Amino acid sequence: MAELDTGLLRGMTVAITGASGNVGTAVLRALADTGVAEVRGLARRRPPEEEPYAGVRWFRADLGSPDSEPVLAEFLDGVDAVVHLAWALIPDREPDVLHAVNIEGTRRVLAAAGAAGVRHVVHMSSIGTYAAGPQTDPVREDWPTTGVPSSQYSRQKSACEQLVRDFDAAHPDVTVSVTRPTLVLQPDAASEIGRYFLGPVFFPAARALPGAVAKLLPLPLPSSLHLGFVHADDVADAIARIVDRRAPGPFNLTAPPNFDADGLARALGVRRVPVPAVVLRTGMQAAFLAHLLQIEPGWLDLGLGVPPLDTLKARTELEWTARHRGGDLLREFVAALSSGQGHTGPLLHGGTGPEHTPA
Repeated sequence: MAELDTGLLRGMTVAITGASGNVGTAVLRALADTGVAEVRGLARRRPPEEEPYAGVRWFRADLGSPDSEPVLAEFLDGVDAVVHLAWALIPDREPDVLHAVNIEGTRRVLAAAGAAGVRHVVHMSSIGTYAAGPQTDPVREDWPTTGVPSSQYSRQKSACEQLVRDFDAAHPDVTVSVTRPTLVLQPDAASEIGRYFLGPVFFPAARALPGAVAKLLPLPLPSSLHLGFVHADDVADAIARIVDRRAPGPFNLTAPPNFDADGLARALGVRRVPVPAVVLRTGMQAAFLAHLLQIEPGWLDLGLGVPPLDTLKARTELEWTARHRGGDLLREFVAALSSGQGHTGPLLHGGTGPEHTPA
């Protein structure tokens, strides 16, 4: 991978929404020692005065509230580029809350960026914005971004990309970039991501099992499941390159390989039990309705439907490749999850807000 040039980054003022979250923390690390003049961070709570948060100019706001609008105006005043990472994943049971933070929050950030004359807007999207497709051939950035209708997350990611396209059309003088990563992980965020997806019942139960015992338990996975992973630091590196080069348009981001169900089980060192997708989805729905699981089964639909990603554009235009392979990342993440690894400060810890996102 080519080293980051930092040609345009030097002397820039960069603003980051969701700056204390999973990807935001990694972006702060990526911008260190690049010659950036000022980094501004927006979050609901200010993180501890330690690296990589020290030296950041912090602003506090809840993007789900209209009260954030005057804060955004100050936050983006005089900024060269804004990286919009803020996203609320939970509570899935309160779609109005998610809509307010994710869709209306994105609308507010874009409106504030336009009013402030920001020259470069980078929006954090997701593989979830893509329509379902074949699981054999990786798709490029021109694949339809209509989402997977049964997934609330996917619908909202797709809706936000439409907002970004509308902004791009209305502001032809602004560079607009979009990142579309697969599942973004890092060991430091393992505990909180585990709490997101396993919930308050299954997460403690999984943590209580000794590693040797956990590996003996069968893992029910449908044959049609396919997943890709990418390290938060690799996503952050791509974002830094996008800002440095002022590179427009969407970019797929993932690390090899893309796992099928058997490959996922092998990477985890567990035994897979084939289960029809409808059976697993029915079980997830029952657990969700019983408040045993806090994510809706639409997340499974994403894993069953979205196609693998082709990263040729990022590799050629950004000279980007993932430093962390998916298998290694997954094993490190699971090891951190079982040991309770996570950050000691307020980032990535309990609550629902724009800074709490594994993206």
